[in-house]
Amino acid sequence: MAKFPYGRDFLGDKEFGKILKTSRRQAPKLYAVKDVVGEERRQGKVWVQVKWAGKWPGRQHSWVPLEENPELEAFLHHYREATALGRGGTQEESEVLQYLKTAISAALGEGSHRAGQYSPTASLTIPFPRRDFDKYFRPLKIIGRKPKGSGQPETFTCHATELNPVLGGGWWKKALKTSSAIQVNTVRVNWGYKPVTRFDHTKCPRCTHKGAERLRPSTCTPEEVQHIDNGWLTLGLTRELINTLHPKR
Repeated sequence: MAKFPYGRDFLGDKEFGKILKTSRRQAPKLYAVKDVVGEERRQGKVWVQVKWAGKWPGRQHSWVPLEENPELEAFLHHYREATALGRGGTQEESEVLQYLKTAISAALGEGSHRAGQYSPTASLTIPFPRRDFDKYFRPLKIIGRKPKGSGQPETFTCHATELNPVLGGGWWKKALKTSSAIQVNTVRVNWGYKPVTRFDHTKCPRCTHKGAERLRPSTCTPEEVQHIDNGWLTLGLTRELINTLHPKR
């Protein structure tokens, strides 16, 4: 066995070359922000404590200076508004609200577009039960709106910030990984039911078809039943791209 003159940690040129080649083949690790858990000032500069996504043994949290990293500042902007740093405490959200916020983020997109092809509007439609709409949307104080009774279809238009009691502060601004963000200005809210026709083949005298209705035999005569679902929520979002570092540009 060869003896290493500088101890067991010493690597010769051959061994070091193997490690270098291996490291070059490995894809670089991406540092994705999961949350912002603290903020403080150090010598006149703002530092935030970032919780990184993924597994980082011993380095899950780290302090980062915002003023020296404008791209990170823009990327973290919506975290600072939507978490305890922006509204004095977080609230537990129901699954339906989490689903709604995820659908909004997906509908807004990532801002990647060609010149002149970025649509100023976006929309989404998701299942939203009556009890949840009565709980979260009907109590809202919207200027010019006359709320209807429980279970009644409703449509109204409001400023994005008027939905803060439901979606949290800062929901209307989605920061990108550059010095820009997608900002929602107005929202058109529509809630109602969608009649659904169901076909009962158990009483059909000629068949017991269980597949798609468009594939059923022509001689099949199932019983048609009209069903009213639990409710659907549609949001029409008016959006724009803004510069978070220089808002007037």
